[in-house]
Amino acid sequence: MSGLKATHPVSLQYLMTEELYLIDPIDLEAVKDVSQTNIRESQAESPAPPPQPSFDYLGENNKYFLLLVDYPGHQVMAPKELEALQSILTAKKMSLGDVAVMNVATNPAASLQQLKTFFACSKVVLFGLNPERFGLPALSPNKISEHEGIQLLNTFNFSEMLNDVEKKKIFWNVMKGF
Repeated sequence: MSGLKATHPVSLQYLMTEELYLIDPIDLEAVKDVSQTNIRESQAESPAPPPQPSFDYLGENNKYFLLLVDYPGHQVMAPKELEALQSILTAKKMSLGDVAVMNVATNPAASLQQLKTFFACSKVVLFGLNPERFGLPALSPNKISEHEGIQLLNTFNFSEMLNDVEKKKIFWNVMKGF
């Protein structure tokens, strides 16, 4: 096949249907220098945001319901207590998929704001934890409170509650309405 050659302006308009533009060559080094200067200036003006903490927890948090426990030496809870917790959730027609269970012993510096941001929780149960540890005001035990749009329940330590029928009753009466 022979090469097609066309130089007449009328024939070119039928062969080339795209618009063509002639632009002046640019100095790529000058553009690179300006870009690097702009990047340095923007970095100097706005420091990088601090990294958001990440927390280990059990559950899927589908209902944005955070349960905070303190079990040093365990990933989340002791097996016996975890089994009892699952029974309580079942009685509330919930499962581990609905909640997030976090052991504060593995995250001792966690603040309420960090937990709220990470878990997007609307309800939090503190099992035997001092509310001041999370920057909260003193909370009445076994009463539902509200702080910054989060419903809070400050209750007994889970292990302590399992060994005391009266404490179980007090907790359950509040928990079933929470």
